[in-house]
Amino acid sequence: MADTKDLIKKLNLIAHPEGGHFAESFRDENNNVSLIYYMLKKNEWSHWHRLTKNETLHFYKGDPLKIFISNDGINYTSVTIGEDDNFHYSVMANNWFAMKSTGEYSLIGCTVAPGFDYKDFELAPADWKPTNFNTNLS
Repeated sequence: MADTKDLIKKLNLIAHPEGGHFAESFRDENNNVSLIYYMLKKNEWSHWHRLTKNETLHFYKGDPLKIFISNDGINYTSVTIGEDDNFHYSVMANNWFAMKSTGEYSLIGCTVAPGFDYKDFELAPADWKPTNFNTNLS
């Protein structure tokens, strides 16, 4: 398996406000679409957040990635990309979601159309999670 330090350097990834590491890899001149590389290493979480736009997550490399989604702030579902021929998942606008690698690391791509803008991004308070979220998940 690739060394995460090498991938972070090769892809010019930097710390992301929600956790993990990222780098924008494409944005068209009219901001119709934007793409980033995003990596979570072992024991890292992407903190609960939501966008006002749909975001499609594409699995690229490493261990499968677990995505936790809540549309009501109480209940949640989860889906795993990178296993069982499931390599992408779209998180619908205004749904809270968080992510965690199931192993050493997960490298994914994130596509937002129209292009991502931080004004469309909401990071939940530090201790927030859906009411029924099981914090013992690994």
